[in-house]
Amino acid sequence: MTVTIHDVAREAKVSLRTATRAINNEPHVRKPTRHLVLETAKRLGWRPNSHARNLVRGKTDRLGIVLPDSRNAVFSEIASAIDVRAQTYGYNCFVLHSEGSAEREANFLNLGLDGSVDGLIVLPNFLEANRDLYARLLQERIPLVLRGGPEALPEADILTVDVEHGGYLATRHLLNLGHRHIGILVSEFALGRLYGRLKGYLRAHEEMGVPTRSEYQISSGHRLEEGYQAIRRLLTAQPKISALFCHNDFLAMSVFRAARELGKRIPDDLALIGFDDIDFAKFCEVPLTTLTHPKEMEGQLLADMVCQRIEQPDHPPQQITLRPELIIRESCGYGAPP
Repeated sequence: MTVTIHDVAREAKVSLRTATRAINNEPHVRKPTRHLVLETAKRLGWRPNSHARNLVRGKTDRLGIVLPDSRNAVFSEIASAIDVRAQTYGYNCFVLHSEGSAEREANFLNLGLDGSVDGLIVLPNFLEANRDLYARLLQERIPLVLRGGPEALPEADILTVDVEHGGYLATRHLLNLGHRHIGILVSEFALGRLYGRLKGYLRAHEEMGVPTRSEYQISSGHRLEEGYQAIRRLLTAQPKISALFCHNDFLAMSVFRAARELGKRIPDDLALIGFDDIDFAKFCEVPLTTLTHPKEMEGQLLADMVCQRIEQPDHPPQQITLRPELIIRESCGYGAPP
């Protein structure tokens, strides 16, 4: 049977209040009494009940990090930076993965509502499906920070990367290389995808006076197999495509196989640009041109923002936007397309 603080108090012949004060090293307890209580607790094998202690303190010293995909390295890089930074504030982190499931995302959001964590950092996939839960978190003043588009939940603290600018930089670079048939692969799970990478892609074409074609645009799920199947369909149906901009580096990995199977060489027959600059990008069979953003800084900022929200619940919502930069490697080539 588990030994409780009540058992310690009874055995030491002191009140429950005195036993609790002695255990918690609170003032107004005589030294001999404190010693008696502590020795009794040790002899009985009493261990503190962390859940009960958390209820009393009103804190768990834990943060929840909700990620959309465990396989994409960019999210693990960000989560690692969050965890390191959170420890400097005295917090441990639960790293959770929604894995393309709105229900899983909802379950993790409930950790904030039931007091299992002191705050949540969420990279949401299902904002619309779980909007009521997000609204409740904000209404109940649960510390919440999103890493997503500024249109996602404007009343929340938000850190975002300017993906529209990234889409513009990638497409402009390909247009400057002479490509006029540029495909784009976007993720079905991305928040605001029609207002992000695709919007930058369209703007670059418009500025250069190059017409866009809806049939050059395709979406897929966030798994490699899904990206591979989408790219095969796109390149088979649209053989004129000579360049491709992918939603992220992870999905861009699938292009190498699809292109090879269709007899296309990268970059000779198909220029390729990704997004995120994950470590794998520079070690591809043809090093990947990509958009980089400061993932370590993002993690640090996300941790800072949620900890500030915990300490200053009335602080005005923050919205921070970081701009990506183009990293040119061999996968897009350097000259005009054939």
